[in-house]
Amino acid sequence: MSNAIPAYIYESVRSLPPLPAVVERLLAMSREPEVDFRKVSQVIESDPALTARILRAANSAFYGVSRRVQTVRQAVVLLGHEVVINLALGVSVLNLKRNLLKQWPSDPAAFWRHSLSVALMARELARQLKLADTEGAFVAGLLHDIGKLVLLSHHGVVYAQTLLAARQSSDPLYLLERELFEVDHAAAGYALCQHWNLPEALAQAVAEHHADEPPASGTIAELVYDANELIKRLGLGDSGNAFTTLRTGPLPPHRRLTFDRLQELVRQLISELEQTEALLEGPSHRETLPTLPARSRGTVHLHLRDPQMVDLLRVVLWAMGYEAVVIGDAESSPASSPRLLGLIADTSIPATRRFAYEQHGIPVLTELFPPHTPHVDLAALRRRLVQAFNHQTTTAS
Repeated sequence: MSNAIPAYIYESVRSLPPLPAVVERLLAMSREPEVDFRKVSQVIESDPALTARILRAANSAFYGVSRRVQTVRQAVVLLGHEVVINLALGVSVLNLKRNLLKQWPSDPAAFWRHSLSVALMARELARQLKLADTEGAFVAGLLHDIGKLVLLSHHGVVYAQTLLAARQSSDPLYLLERELFEVDHAAAGYALCQHWNLPEALAQAVAEHHADEPPASGTIAELVYDANELIKRLGLGDSGNAFTTLRTGPLPPHRRLTFDRLQELVRQLISELEQTEALLEGPSHRETLPTLPARSRGTVHLHLRDPQMVDLLRVVLWAMGYEAVVIGDAESSPASSPRLLGLIADTSIPATRRFAYEQHGIPVLTELFPPHTPHVDLAALRRRLVQAFNHQTTTAS
């Protein structure tokens, strides 16, 4: 990764504020073979502001401690030194991130919400799959897009214009960055992680969240990569990049869960957002918290061979309030499906089945995006779906 990063990026990150000395000491301690929890407590207590934030977090529902935590030592004993050190790191990085966010060209709160949503999703995926270092996954999720702030800090208005132009582009933001600046925000973020001497697992997660090949299975990088794609498909926050990636490879973490369980996790995440935003004191939001539709707007049938396309559309449609049902060639007539709004199909659908839908006035959508494309414009996809189903929804109501 370091070979692909231009020298000017390393020069730029050296000009950014360093991590607080307290956090640097904690990170150094975390690399020792045996960590003395008393020393961890003493280091944190040397910083009154950090102490207050640690205690506030430890007593929140975020960590689910059943008894009141009154001292840092209690927090370290109850939560573990890894959790407390990661919490201290996350709090300190967010303080630095807030200063950089002042230059963000659109709504900084929406960017913050995207980062926080990715962090919460990565943490929950780690829990569900019983993977180690759930708190490391959370911190890596918070950090994953910090390279955008590095590029904004260095290039100023030029990068701000790039972010705005990306909304109208036919290519993802990170490809535009490589073309214009010889580096993308993932690599720039990795350089900053190196400058801060962060744990390599966190730095790799930042570096690989737009990797050409999916990250190794069971790693923090894989969790953050998957969480980032999911959060964009769900429309939580705005990272300045409206594209999602369709890529072959190992089964991603969220697909190792049932779709019903994934829906439960998303509802839980949305309910936790407000409390977590207040806990970490991110930018105040002008918009209300995101909500999911209270009831289904109707059913959409999917007749698709590509499991990645099925997965993408199930998530996007569900977040928009539609129920996606995967069908095969032998399914019953569309007339037997109440509130059926449309069929999304590829070329594998038999002509007779397609005709049956059209005969019942059910729109059939094909070629939602170019065939074999690795990148899908989510904003354009949502517009196409709304346009296709809007009349049907009104009629069904």
